[in-house]
Amino acid sequence: MNSSKEKKREIIKSLQAATIRCCSDKARPVLVACTVIPSVNGVIWAGVFSAQNQQDPENSALALYDISNVKGRVKGFCAFGEKPCGSESNTELQPLSVVFKYSSMSAVAAVRNGSWIVLFIGTSDGQLIKLVLDEKFTPGCPTVLFKSDDERAVFPRMHFDPVDFKHIYIALRKQVRRVSVVLCAKYITLKDCRAALDPLCGWCVNIQRCSTQDECSDTSWVSIPKNSLQTRLFSFQIAENSSRKIILHLSLSLESTGNPAFSCTFTKESDILCDGSDPPAVLPNCSCSFPDQLLYTGGLRVSATVNIEDQKITETLTLINCSSITENSPSASHTQCVQCVTSGCHWSSSSKRCEWTHGPGEQLHIQDACKYLLSEMVYNKPAILSLEPNKVSFHGRNNVLLRGRNLESVTKIRIQGDLNCIPKESPVFDRSSDTLRFHIPPSGTKGTVKVCVVTPDDRCHGNSIITYSSQPSCTGIQPTVSWSSGGRKIHVQGSNLELVESVTVFPSNEVLKTQYDTSSGDVWFLSHRYDGSGQFSLKLNVGNSTVDCVDYLSYQPDPKFIRFTTFPVANDLQVNIQKKADMLNLSMSEVTVMGLQGDQQYPCVLERVESNAIICTIKGESGAVPAVDSLTIGIGDTIVLRMGESTNYFCISP
Repeated sequence: MNSSKEKKREIIKSLQAATIRCCSDKARPVLVACTVIPSVNGVIWAGVFSAQNQQDPENSALALYDISNVKGRVKGFCAFGEKPCGSESNTELQPLSVVFKYSSMSAVAAVRNGSWIVLFIGTSDGQLIKLVLDEKFTPGCPTVLFKSDDERAVFPRMHFDPVDFKHIYIALRKQVRRVSVVLCAKYITLKDCRAALDPLCGWCVNIQRCSTQDECSDTSWVSIPKNSLQTRLFSFQIAENSSRKIILHLSLSLESTGNPAFSCTFTKESDILCDGSDPPAVLPNCSCSFPDQLLYTGGLRVSATVNIEDQKITETLTLINCSSITENSPSASHTQCVQCVTSGCHWSSSSKRCEWTHGPGEQLHIQDACKYLLSEMVYNKPAILSLEPNKVSFHGRNNVLLRGRNLESVTKIRIQGDLNCIPKESPVFDRSSDTLRFHIPPSGTKGTVKVCVVTPDDRCHGNSIITYSSQPSCTGIQPTVSWSSGGRKIHVQGSNLELVESVTVFPSNEVLKTQYDTSSGDVWFLSHRYDGSGQFSLKLNVGNSTVDCVDYLSYQPDPKFIRFTTFPVANDLQVNIQKKADMLNLSMSEVTVMGLQGDQQYPCVLERVESNAIICTIKGESGAVPAVDSLTIGIGDTIVLRMGESTNYFCISP
């Protein structure tokens, strides 16, 4: 018994604590979910923190902390009789890295694969996201593994399948889902398999498909190296040697178990470029040498074909004489620097000149080599003031209006999403100094994206937000009948209807403009003219996609009025209008009546609108009962009828 108490006492004494804060950009005081990441050296803890503002696209952040050396005590928590009882710890842990920000993260789980960490993130809008981290905690491209149709939240606890860790169980409201976390089989070629940048996937040479390593035994497995998140598949450099030869060094961002067959072929148009004196290719490097006069006569387009067993990857390389890029230029420019680096040459930041490289090495990134030259370009800096609309469905949106300043120099729009590493770009049209229009492309995911305007130096200005949400739904229309002259206001009911751009009526293919009603959340359109009968189906136009509507729109003849009678009621005049019974179900908001007596007009206040009658009252003034000899009846915004008491006729006014 005493030994059991001592054991508990030691456990309580061993408890350690530290204050954790997230993050430097804004306070996120609420811990939503957490997990411990398996690690050989130390203990890495991952936490999802929230600022409790779902409208903020960066409301939640996923941060990593090293909790290996926490030594603080837990305030007010101690073994019986221990004094002092756990004073507050002064230790405050800063994150090793904030690896992901999103509007609504709700869950996190993790696995480790060698030096790689693979995170699985649940969100409050019903998505499961996969995020790869390298050994420096640099994140790769997020991948959406699952997306719910109705945006129900993923609960904080997620569990891997204990058999193979290739599936994860997630809980949503009234649902449990088993989701595959390894999607290697969807990549058909080695190039596609590598482009996924998934450390769990590689190319299995024997079975000739993208697979996990445990599915690829006794053969070569070609996968991504540690630094592949920062490098392209192909990188190259060119050097000039003393024997008037140009040496092209090519490197692939790949590694392999075993020794798969590997070769490189370089061609100029259809001719083999190399003379055969180069060292043999060894994965991932190969080279090619050729006479320098081929390059000095102008630019050279080289087709580089790499063969790894049965897989062939081809890339076109544009080579230029390195020294010629800046030799006749009095001052360096950002454009020259970009041309230098992309041509496999070396940019000297000290001399501001393009030079030959001095042998194989890592190709520099443009943003690293040329960023200091950006400040030397002169133009009026553009700014974004607003985007209309700023919420779209994941089908995208056409003709978005951007308002701003100094927009003349804008060449395109760049759209960067939290779940897209490669930004999307959209051309601009209808541009002036303060407005322009562009199309927002579709997105495979929901969430927010950042929009900026691009100038000729490839710099991006502004940081506006567009939110991608679920597609609209159409649960019905009201009314379902229009009069044949058209112009009846038809309300569309459903969800996310503010994202609708227009309605197409089939089979007539009439495209009708919609208006959004902020108070009801509905959209409405004015029916088109149609002199026949029958039913029409409706489709909501959303970006370049359509959504079917449940109800059908049918047509009936225009309302027909037969006669009207009047009789006094106290100081007022009641007007009874007889009409032919129909199936239009006119509402009081669709009908206006005006009494006429000579040049005098008297509004008639509606009391009832029935299938075969309209009853309204003209209010008397100063005790006098008004008199009318004709009526003007308005139906919707398009039909105006003039009706005389004695002749009992009506006409349609233009």
